[in-house]
Amino acid sequence: MRVEFDRHSLRVDKRRVIVRAGSLQYFRLPARELWRDRIAQMKDAGLNAVDVYYPWNFHSERAGEYDFSELRDIEHLHDLIEAAGLWLIARPGPYICAEVDLGGLPAYLLRDPSLVLRCRRPAGFAYSGAYMAAVREWFGAVVPRIASRANLLLFQIENEYSVPAHLAALSSPLADLLIRWLGSKRLTRLASSPWLLRRSLAAAESSDADAELGQRNTYMRELYELARRFGVRVPIFHNDVAALSGRQLDVDMLAIDRYPITSFDRDWRSRPATFDDFKVDESALDAHGRAGNPVFYPELQAGWYDGWGGVGYAQLRERLGADAIDATTKAALAARGTLWNYYVFSGGTTFGYLASPDVYSSYDYGAPIGETGATDARYDAVRNLNAFLAEHEADLAETDLDADERSSCAQHFCTRVGRANRYVFLRNPTQERVELSLSEPERAWLAPWETQIRVYDGRTRALVGVSPELPVLGSVARALPPLLPRLESWRFSSASPQLAQAFDDASWRALPACALDENRIDLDALGLHYGCVWYRGTFEGRLDRLVLDARHLWSVWIDAALVASGAQLRNTLGVGADGARARNVDLRRAGLRETGRHVVVILVESLGHNKGFADDFRNPRGIVALDTGASRVSWRFRGGLLRGEQGLTPRVDFAGVERGAASEVVLPHGWQGAPEGVGLYESSFRLEGIDPKRHALALGFDPGQGRANLYLNGWLIGRSWPERGPQRRFWLPWGMLSPDDENQLAVTVWKSAKRASLGKLRLECV
Repeated sequence: MRVEFDRHSLRVDKRRVIVRAGSLQYFRLPARELWRDRIAQMKDAGLNAVDVYYPWNFHSERAGEYDFSELRDIEHLHDLIEAAGLWLIARPGPYICAEVDLGGLPAYLLRDPSLVLRCRRPAGFAYSGAYMAAVREWFGAVVPRIASRANLLLFQIENEYSVPAHLAALSSPLADLLIRWLGSKRLTRLASSPWLLRRSLAAAESSDADAELGQRNTYMRELYELARRFGVRVPIFHNDVAALSGRQLDVDMLAIDRYPITSFDRDWRSRPATFDDFKVDESALDAHGRAGNPVFYPELQAGWYDGWGGVGYAQLRERLGADAIDATTKAALAARGTLWNYYVFSGGTTFGYLASPDVYSSYDYGAPIGETGATDARYDAVRNLNAFLAEHEADLAETDLDADERSSCAQHFCTRVGRANRYVFLRNPTQERVELSLSEPERAWLAPWETQIRVYDGRTRALVGVSPELPVLGSVARALPPLLPRLESWRFSSASPQLAQAFDDASWRALPACALDENRIDLDALGLHYGCVWYRGTFEGRLDRLVLDARHLWSVWIDAALVASGAQLRNTLGVGADGARARNVDLRRAGLRETGRHVVVILVESLGHNKGFADDFRNPRGIVALDTGASRVSWRFRGGLLRGEQGLTPRVDFAGVERGAASEVVLPHGWQGAPEGVGLYESSFRLEGIDPKRHALALGFDPGQGRANLYLNGWLIGRSWPERGPQRRFWLPWGMLSPDDENQLAVTVWKSAKRASLGKLRLECV
């Protein structure tokens, strides 16, 4: 397949095409059986390409080791895409962002303090030979598996890269203080403000007023050369985050991401300028000396992510509406866009500890295809528009702006001229229906916030087509759900025997005194990187003091009694400084004796490393600083909330989990006092003839108290934080569900206050 391009579009084997792709994140679809289903849905929506991120950390949790089997079998994924007759757009990073831990980089890279991730510090470019050696190894493992595909259309290097980072200021000590004072909500508004972005860009440009408008550097050139060396023969591109300056020039094609709706504090329909940023995208290419590039949107908004304490995806999906994705796509077309990828087109689950701290387990994204595979009017809007575009593709792929045409009516936005037809874009940026003063009667009105494309014969000026009306979200007749088993019988036990003085921690690793003295006891320094870590210390007599900086969630027990708990998620953006601080733990509640041996246990859970958008990768997780004064404490540690739990996407063998005495309970169930630490609820069920391929199943949670993890057949597939919310329903994907055998459910509840509880749980069809 020969792929070429000019200023209008791609040409595939000399045929002009409009590339209509959608992102499919296989690492968020935790069953290979789901990939084929989602690809079929994407093709049915009229897409002609599938866009794929490849997270380095998902394939390599330990240095020098790579896994491309089972849930990581990308060659099987490629086979499915090719069999469906769709093109592949490949994006192997090495950095991908995507709201995953460390932006997809493996956390073992953090163990080398001299290594500069992405060859960039907050101050600017810094070539790192150690980092590039690791990148060469990753590209050597993944790129040949991509380059050999016959349907490979485009290849991306890096992701939204600029020097310095656009939001580098958020990593500064001043930002750290502001986050503590202002909190995450105000920080979010500040960080997303156009003013801050303009200031960041101005700072980058001020260093050399005569410099080239775009950017060139050794890092991007080396990535480009590596891709070619490993067999990539198609155009190589990079996606920039700002159109007007600082774009990466060491690629074949420049491209720009567009997310016109990122704030939901008020209705986007009340802002007439919502889609105005698209207007600069043609001229921005010219300004960067790339007049021969087509307008390409590798990330065209198809939804938005939600985080801890957010509104939930049901509300987010409703607030976006079908009109948002329709208007976004037509704004891209009006700007000469002939290549775009909907990010994301298919939602999923960020299972295990794969998430960055700005997202919870569900990554439904409000996408046209939701987390469970369900579709709605947003999907229908894309499918209807794609049918219209397919009809006019050959002509619409090669148009120029008619800058001289007089407005056909007050709503006239622009006209694009093809070889055969004229395409008049009409926009109604109001919340009221508008009648059009046109000579022809067909569709002579615009719905609220509709962008309509009217197609006129270029010679006769007769109307030959109108873009379809927006679908209306209505009630869908659904078959009666099957009778699902009731989750009534639960075994409850303690999963924290390590709190007891008599516990034998000889199998745990010792914390060296030098590590304690230098505060090198965080997750990365210990080589654990993901999830939870237990610290267990023994001391004699009273404890002088306990000053603790732990991130993100933590609890302290002394002699098996809860002394203090806290949460350090001040920055819910996952970008910039943490805004964390050391906490002086009040030891009066411990009631320590003057003499005798005592045990102090600290549990810390990381909600993920920042995604590195502001070069903030090295924000530590776990215990960052620990001060016990003059008291000498002998410390040991173990990774994993439960024994045997390890890695980025753990699967726990519950046969080996330590438990206390078990009792039978009925939900809802709560308890005070013992057991302290982590309580474990276990149950099982059979589907009894229910086909999980036909019915999407989920586990519904009633409100409880205490941080909870959900395990299905050993897989950690959900993390609940009821005090913060909002997720209360967790998808149980087929592939992990067994239709024939017993399915094992386990829920851990972290008792971080006087009382903990687990609300009623039920299986649901969704």
